[in-house]
Amino acid sequence: MAARVEFEAFLEASIVFARAAVHRLKAKHEKHPAWKQWWTSLSGNPAVEFFRVERDWLLKEAPPRIGQKIFAPFIGPGGTGEPGYTPEKADEFYFFDDPGTPATVTVARHLDAIATLLADADRRFT
Repeated sequence: MAARVEFEAFLEASIVFARAAVHRLKAKHEKHPAWKQWWTSLSGNPAVEFFRVERDWLLKEAPPRIGQKIFAPFIGPGGTGEPGYTPEKADEFYFFDDPGTPATVTVARHLDAIATLLADADRRFT
């Protein structure tokens, strides 16, 4: 149970800090003449939207809206009585969009996209 609590805390921190990085980017470059056009072009970007929506939810509403899988270690597949699967890592319990894709994979994919955007902005506006 402690591993799951820690996992949730780290997942929330990743979301909050990714969104903070976008805000800091804006504060750093918004006076540049080409900034507004570039910033507007981010509208609809899946990674930017993911962190905006999830961060706003976390800070203003409730814990993250993530799905959780339930495992029954004593009931095997099809109720056969054989031992079922027991996850070894907390990330196997959580997902955002698809139960087959762990929440960590979704967040990592969006973090990579944000890192690319940050690098692009620094090249353009510094």
